Amino acid sequence: MGTQHIIGWEKGVAANAVFTIAASAATIVVSVQLKDFAGNNLTEMNKVDWYISSDITGLTASTVTSATVATGIQGTIVDTYSYYSVSTAAGEFSTTLDGTGANSRYMNVALPNGRVIHSAIITFSA
Repeated sequence: MGTQHIIGWEKGVAANAVFTIAASAATIVVSVQLKDFAGNNLTEMNKVDWYISSDITGLTASTVTSATVATGIQGTIVDTYSYYSVSTAAGEFSTTLDGTGANSRYMNVALPNGRVIHSAIITFSA
């Protein structure tokens, strides 16, 4: 079996995620660009699971007032703490997080290869 058969090394499979976080506000847009093992933007749709946490390690799941997927195929709430999204064919998706009453949170994307990638801090203002 060659390396092309290892999940995360396969063409078109998300192996990393890069976050772009809008400026501090009560509602913040977080954009995610999925990358392949070589660091290239994906050129295929991918499904990823993601969740919000109150710590950078991603070990303490937390909530925001609401989360709406804006770019990519509409994701869905799996339960109180977890979501999934399907990216566009360019490997990107974005979500609008309403953090009313929350000080700060982190977005965590669980990739098909088992890695969990954590965003920088998302700071909500009142």
